[in-house]
Amino acid sequence: MRHLYLIVLMAFAMLLPEAAFAQEENWPAPCGTPGYRSEWLKSFQQRPVASSRNSDTVLYVPLTIHLLGNDAGEGYFSVRRLKEAFCKLNDDFAPANIQFFLAGDIRYLPNSEYNVHESVLDGAEMMFANNVANTLNIYFCDSPAGNCGYNLPYAGIAMNESCSGPNSDTWAHEIGHALSVQHPFLGWEGGVSYDGSINHNYNDPAPETVLYDYTNFKDTLILDTTIIDTAIVELVDGSNCTVAGDGFCDTSPDYLGFRWNCNADGESPTLQTDPTGATFRSDGTLIMGYANDGCQNRFTPEQVAAMRANLYEEKPELISPHAPPPPLAAEGPLQLLPEDGGMAQYDNAAFSWEPVEGAEFYILEISLLPTMSSLVEEYVTPEPTLTLSNLQEGSTYYWRVSAFSRYSFCTERSERFSFDAMQVVQTEELPGLTEAALFPNPAEGQTALRLTLEQPQPAVLSLYSASGQEVYRSAAELQSGSQQLNIPLGGLPAGLYELVLRTPQGQLNRKISVLP
Repeated sequence: MRHLYLIVLMAFAMLLPEAAFAQEENWPAPCGTPGYRSEWLKSFQQRPVASSRNSDTVLYVPLTIHLLGNDAGEGYFSVRRLKEAFCKLNDDFAPANIQFFLAGDIRYLPNSEYNVHESVLDGAEMMFANNVANTLNIYFCDSPAGNCGYNLPYAGIAMNESCSGPNSDTWAHEIGHALSVQHPFLGWEGGVSYDGSINHNYNDPAPETVLYDYTNFKDTLILDTTIIDTAIVELVDGSNCTVAGDGFCDTSPDYLGFRWNCNADGESPTLQTDPTGATFRSDGTLIMGYANDGCQNRFTPEQVAAMRANLYEEKPELISPHAPPPPLAAEGPLQLLPEDGGMAQYDNAAFSWEPVEGAEFYILEISLLPTMSSLVEEYVTPEPTLTLSNLQEGSTYYWRVSAFSRYSFCTERSERFSFDAMQVVQTEELPGLTEAALFPNPAEGQTALRLTLEQPQPAVLSLYSASGQEVYRSAAELQSGSQQLNIPLGGLPAGLYELVLRTPQGQLNRKISVLP
């Protein structure tokens, strides 16, 4: 219901004046990071030539991902949506030759107070307790202090799950902050300056300066001081561009520190007036601005130069020395089992698909709806096989699978397949299987299952110990005619095992004995 409410609210808000949209209390603030030009950024922007060092070199930056849930371990950001958000992030940074990869394991944090925290100081506590050194730490929360996201320069980035996905630039925006670049409207955050004045009338000339508060957002956490500074208001003629606003001369003036929809020209509907009386409209294409996601699409060359220089000069520990593996093929994996329109044992359903070269993880999505608009479950596995024991007998399920690696996220899902979860009879013979012999049995070292099939069919071959643990699995497309499948037994303890062959026509079980 919460997400439905937000969708209705968003549609209604688009009919309201921009200031009303900006002030809607139930909508997350676009960004909780106030403007702050660090001393390093000010120095960089005053250099005669602010160019990007080794601009043709792709810089790979490690991210540690923390997924927040409630105390019961529920409500985590889905890995599928994380994968999509990662793809969007790297697309946004591709022109800058900066790419991000998954460092280490995804970390799950069951903590209701962190998942919905009230202030950035609560977020800082979360980050100090869980950060991983020499990586950029990202925390996906249900509500990070009421914002879509924020960056703490000394700690990490908190992201709102509802503002993260394949069509959102919020993650790129916050990482832009982490790499030194600021809002083009620095000092106008919230649509009102810190001096307490009411929302500015944009028909009137803007003041020459505005005050802004960046307490808690300096390079180090300072708890006993309120930090207020003066920002020079940028002029349309660009004469003060290196010292006003965000300090970049290729980002035009912008005084709109709240969400807005761009017009057909990618500009703000609101006409603004600079201190000299010159009028202008804000550029909606800037990722570091506050135009809606459909408008944003770029970092400027000067922003790119600053982010790359910031990595080289201020954060060299975040530049990976390792070359990435080749990217994964974009196409989704080819599915094997369950066969489309076939059956699977409801309490022992074997899923398998062709492995994707270079893949490190697979996401299996299962739904009771053919549209797959709502999932029964999402599973993440490092292997191209998975067995489920919790399906509802008599139900029709739909499934698809996608692959990704620590460096490759822009891959497609497979086709959607369906199957019926049933009680599949275990038998000594299967249709189309004219011979099934194990030899030698008892066995040692290596044995073989010889099969003769009337027609090709997918199959999964599993070997279980007496305690029910699966100790071997192989998925294959069996061919017609006589063939031999080798089952490595070397290293297995002596004892009784069960071999299970699953095909779309049913399941074949055999007992085998392994000698010492």
